[in-house]
Amino acid sequence: MHPAKIQLRGFNDEEILKILEKAEEFEKEVFRMKNGIDVFFEDVEIARRFISKLKRDFRFEIKMSTENLGFKGGKGRYLFVYSLRKS
Repeated sequence: MHPAKIQLRGFNDEEILKILEKAEEFEKEVFRMKNGIDVFFEDVEIARRFISKLKRDFRFEIKMSTENLGFKGGKGRYLFVYSLRKS
């Protein structure tokens, strides 16, 4: 299980409220950053399902990257980062 972060960039306040309403069914943490919203999920599969739901209602570009979180139990841990920029 790897954690994931979704960065919402370029969305207006009304769109962000709609997005956060859709996120209510998922376990997450939300942080307001100076350039948008960051949503953290415990598992990357949950984050991917959330992105799939958003694709139905919004148009955006997706960029994916990873950040190394170190090792736990001899296995590498990574944070999957999905940047969603409104197009």
